[in-house]
Amino acid sequence: MKLDTFINRPVLSTVISIFIVLLGLIGLSSLPITQYPDIAPPTISVSTTYNGANAQAVLNSVIAPLEESINGAEGMTYIESTATNTGSATINVHFEQGFDPDMAAVDVQNRVAKAQNLLPAEVTQVGVLTQKRQSSMLVGVAVYSDVPEYDNEFIDNYMKINIIPVLQRVKGVGDVMSFGGDYSMRIWIKPEVMAQYGLTPNDVAAALRDQNVEAAPGSFGAQGDQSFQYTMKYRGRYMTPEEFENIVIKATSTGDVLYLKDVADVELGKVTYDYASSLNGKPSSMAIVFQTAGSNATEIINECLAQVEVMKKDLPAGLHFAIPMNNNDFLYASIHKVIDTLIEAFILVFFVVYIFLQDFRSTLIPAIAIPVALVGTFFVMKMIGFSINLITLSALVLAIAIVVDDAIVVVEAVHAKLDAGYKSSRKASIDAMSEIGSAIISITLVMMLVFIPVSFMPGTAGIFYQQFGLTMAIAIGFSAVNALTLSPALCAVFLKPHKTEGEDPKSLKQRLGEAYSAAGEAMVKKVKRSFGVNFPPIVTMAFLVATITFMVLGWFAFEDVVKGCLALGCAIVAILGMFGTRFHKAFEKLFGKVMSGYNKRVTFFTRHKILSFSIVGAAIAILVFLMNITPTGLVPNEDTGTVFVMVDMPPGTSQERTIEVMNEVDSMLGAMDAIEYRQQIVGYSFIAGAGPTYGTFIVKLKDWSKRDEATENSTAVVIDIFKQSAARIKDGRVIAFQPPMITGYSATNGFELRLQDKTGGTIEDFFAITQNFLQKLAEQPEIQDATTTFNPNFPQYKIDIDAAKAQQAGLSTSTILSTLQGYYGSMYVSNFNRFGKIYRVMMQAPPEARVSPETLKSIKVRTTSGQMASLENFVTLTKVYGPDLLNRFNLFTSISITGNPATGFSSSQALAAIERVAGETLPQGYGYEYAGMTREEGTQGSGQTAIIFGLCLLFVYLLLSAQYESYVVPWAVILSIPFGLMGSFILLWIFNLVYLGTGDVVKIITNNIYLQIALIMLIGLLAKNAILIVEFALERRRGGMSVFNAAVAGAEARLRPILMTSLALIIGLLPMVFASGVGANGNRALGVGSVGGMLIGMILQIFIVPAMFVTFQFLQEKISPLKWEDTDNSGIESEIEQYSR
Repeated sequence: MKLDTFINRPVLSTVISIFIVLLGLIGLSSLPITQYPDIAPPTISVSTTYNGANAQAVLNSVIAPLEESINGAEGMTYIESTATNTGSATINVHFEQGFDPDMAAVDVQNRVAKAQNLLPAEVTQVGVLTQKRQSSMLVGVAVYSDVPEYDNEFIDNYMKINIIPVLQRVKGVGDVMSFGGDYSMRIWIKPEVMAQYGLTPNDVAAALRDQNVEAAPGSFGAQGDQSFQYTMKYRGRYMTPEEFENIVIKATSTGDVLYLKDVADVELGKVTYDYASSLNGKPSSMAIVFQTAGSNATEIINECLAQVEVMKKDLPAGLHFAIPMNNNDFLYASIHKVIDTLIEAFILVFFVVYIFLQDFRSTLIPAIAIPVALVGTFFVMKMIGFSINLITLSALVLAIAIVVDDAIVVVEAVHAKLDAGYKSSRKASIDAMSEIGSAIISITLVMMLVFIPVSFMPGTAGIFYQQFGLTMAIAIGFSAVNALTLSPALCAVFLKPHKTEGEDPKSLKQRLGEAYSAAGEAMVKKVKRSFGVNFPPIVTMAFLVATITFMVLGWFAFEDVVKGCLALGCAIVAILGMFGTRFHKAFEKLFGKVMSGYNKRVTFFTRHKILSFSIVGAAIAILVFLMNITPTGLVPNEDTGTVFVMVDMPPGTSQERTIEVMNEVDSMLGAMDAIEYRQQIVGYSFIAGAGPTYGTFIVKLKDWSKRDEATENSTAVVIDIFKQSAARIKDGRVIAFQPPMITGYSATNGFELRLQDKTGGTIEDFFAITQNFLQKLAEQPEIQDATTTFNPNFPQYKIDIDAAKAQQAGLSTSTILSTLQGYYGSMYVSNFNRFGKIYRVMMQAPPEARVSPETLKSIKVRTTSGQMASLENFVTLTKVYGPDLLNRFNLFTSISITGNPATGFSSSQALAAIERVAGETLPQGYGYEYAGMTREEGTQGSGQTAIIFGLCLLFVYLLLSAQYESYVVPWAVILSIPFGLMGSFILLWIFNLVYLGTGDVVKIITNNIYLQIALIMLIGLLAKNAILIVEFALERRRGGMSVFNAAVAGAEARLRPILMTSLALIIGLLPMVFASGVGANGNRALGVGSVGGMLIGMILQIFIVPAMFVTFQFLQEKISPLKWEDTDNSGIESEIEQYSR
């Protein structure tokens, strides 16, 4: 292959690389930053309110018709809904991954419109809201007061008037949820006074509808050939309580006027009193931002925080902003950690390459190749719509040891030519590239081919593989371009011809140049001697090992100045020692001994082929065994810095009692040193929904640097909360959990499932079956906890109307029910405008008039004769028990169950336990379905990892078969790959046994997405190592060597570059193996998988691959005898003469 153009024109080569870097920097500057790729499917939320209705009424009259209409929307995967006793109805429609969220929203909106005529009038008056939003929370913005002038009502409305509208305008925001009530004109009608005047709530509502209106009376003088035109203006809706008080309810012919203030108290209050909030014990209001599908979460959060900074200037004195939840905290801390690892890996790889090449100029060439390939990758990532996320950054960390390999091959090939006597570095580079150019392209194609197939895997895991695989393939592609252009050009410029005897006389210019160079080298040597850098090799190696150890431990971060200075001193001594000649000579002497010992060992294994193939069989068996017993999962749980705490009180508990318990929990959380913010929300649970028996804490932990990793990590905090709450909270249940790692699916981080009743039976029977299921599930060792907040034992009163008596009095059932709603149910009767917004006018009896069933005596209804009769005459109350909310999943009544795998067990093992228990306990007609992230994990086949590996191996095998024109010889490469995969799982189990032994079970490594991308990378690297041995052995064989000697010679020839690139990867990734802090679990899985696989795989490959090559090449020659061709054997004549038989 002719590549001399790039060598003869070094400026052209450098310009190409500069262009690659510049384009990469342009792409980097505009690439979005996210935690993970955008994998959450679109979700459309449909919500409304039926004031005064219980859960069953909401389910029957609101949710059922809406679900019937929505079901079957194009691209829909499942639908779930919730109806509560507060009258709220929520339907979440989930769509396929990649489905257009705008089309989904339009389709759902159209289907909702079709069902409008089936909904109650009270619901259509309120309206049905359809919006795009994901179920995960991005950021929480809180406003709190540290002065007594501002209460919760003021702060809630300040939030809704001044802050939420700004946040809603941020691009990508799907919804802003606020746990507080809007302003509302509260009309507290007095039952006794109403009865005295013969009035019912409907009379008051009619007066409001008649007088509190906006109107368009018209104008004077229009089309009347007048000089002036006057617009008539009606006063419009009332705005103040005083204006509402003067609404006329009744006027007689005698001039008596009855005003609203005569029968009711009017005040500017809240539309609902179901919620209360505080931040660190101070009155507050919080807004939680949700995103739309396909939007960039990081940009949304940053823009929201920027708007908060702007709004800070306008806050009244005494009000302050706080951010009790921010997903970007974990993201930026994780990315910072990965970038640190990237830098550490680069430095360590540089050290390893220098030790092997022992020449700074030669080491500089591969070092330049790394940033060119990595930075250039960002440009293509931008073009194909990728983001900077933890997966793509991890791919770039792994790519460091891969992209440096091509440049090393080039440098080695040029040095080989110089060793053969070439006097011109340019000529040596040209001839070397003509020999290895095709090999570089071949190896590049093999490496890229490993990563491309996994990019087409479906589902959530497929998106992870796609981002990892294509990022690696792009980096490897740029590495090949660099190796074919810049690296040989730099070799021609940087490398010097090796000194030999009998050289031709040089020109004066050459002699002067050499004289200056010699003077410079003499000066360098003098400086080295002055600083005493020629340490004994053992001392240099000790300091080098210490430097690597300190880098792995993170001492170079200088969090501790003493440790940082010690690490820096060791690094300086190690670097000075590495440049010393004694270290170079000692390394070459040691490597010579290694080569001598290697020759004996590889000869032994090559002669004992049965032993070699037995090792291969054992490796495959161990690999299969370890893969089957290793727990699996999608992504590892990490310390995100946020914890959710839910409080669930016994059925029937009043809101006042719930607040007391919440305050007790708040004081408990406030005493924990690891906690920075604790946002309290009374009346709502992220698991159960709205209700007076529920409460939530959003707990923000202190920065990771301010917490002890062992005792104050998020898992330890959760365990501590469970322990303390069990001891202190006696009449409520406290549940603590961490938020999900992948946003957009659910609020919990454990497993989610929905038990379904497909028989149409009673809710009591369904609950009994659920309790039995939970009891059996709790007995399974794989399950830490499994709970449901559903409870059918909330005290309720069933209303029965005596229809006969009602008709005798001329009353209809609807009249009686509307009277009850007017007094007890908070009736939405009108609107008013204020502060530039529209608010509701709500009518209800004051709290003291509806404290117990006995108050029904004072509620009167007007009969046809005009007399006021007590509702007690027509209504019978029966005390019953029922649920406070009802759920449906895919149109069937369901009960939601959430839980977590036991420590040391993976999510896949927990799902297997659920399936086992369900098969044993659920009767006919009852089933279950997964929801949220668990649904994605449940749909991933158990053999998916094997399928991925199989595809990669198949592609490599087919490419090698085409390259070698043989279906037999490639097996020498393919059968060596399981060595490395086995090594990954062996090291994983060693680490897991250590974690189990020390009780640090939080660090248990599972077969998750990080480990699997490490395994995919290993397939490419291990195949490349084996290809190098096989390629050189084939070259020797075609040159006339016997098969046996060709295999041994090929292995010896490639031992140095194989050791160099393998150790570069192993040592470069050591910081990930012993990672700590943010994102440590994912980094450990990636590091352990890569290092274990590369270490064990490389050791076994260099001994076993030659034996397999001999066997398969022998079989190939039996099938198709070797056709001898004239080949250029320059440089290997002595080998051929020595080994030919």
